[in-house]
Amino acid sequence: MTLNEVYVTKMSHDLAGIIGTLRNTAELAEMDADFMTEGLALLKNSAGVLAARLKFFRALLGLDTKIETPIATAYLETITATFHMNGSVENRISLAFVLLATECLLRGGTITLLPETVTFSGESIVLDSIRENILLGHEQVLNPQYMAALWISEWMKENNKSLHIDKTATQITFSFSAKE
Repeated sequence: MTLNEVYVTKMSHDLAGIIGTLRNTAELAEMDADFMTEGLALLKNSAGVLAARLKFFRALLGLDTKIETPIATAYLETITATFHMNGSVENRISLAFVLLATECLLRGGTITLLPETVTFSGESIVLDSIRENILLGHEQVLNPQYMAALWISEWMKENNKSLHIDKTATQITFSFSAKE
């Protein structure tokens, strides 16, 4: 498996569920006209989720596009847990950390984005050893569940950056700087 295959698989997984919801809702509406009242709200919501996720992945993985905070906040609103964001999203590395936050903050929390530092805060926070080793460049596990860590690790290599991670029970801080 290559990095591109990992990225496409992760993106497809994030989109597949909502596409299935759209299809199932349309099928129910065909079978039962009375369902249309409820179904329209579900279709509208599902289409909004799909659009937000597509915009997010296009900004992260596609050709250069203007990246702004609303792309990240709209994506976070599609996740079941509640997230708060401090700082602004202006580049792909910020989007990658937003994606990583959805994997590490299991019940939601706060993402603070500063130019050289990103902090995740929350009650149920996990950074497993595989993700941490990928982020630090110690290993590369080509699995879609590690897509955000892999993307950040590749960005670090391409931009000659090093990463330092500080962890407590309720907070993880990522600091990156130029390699010496």
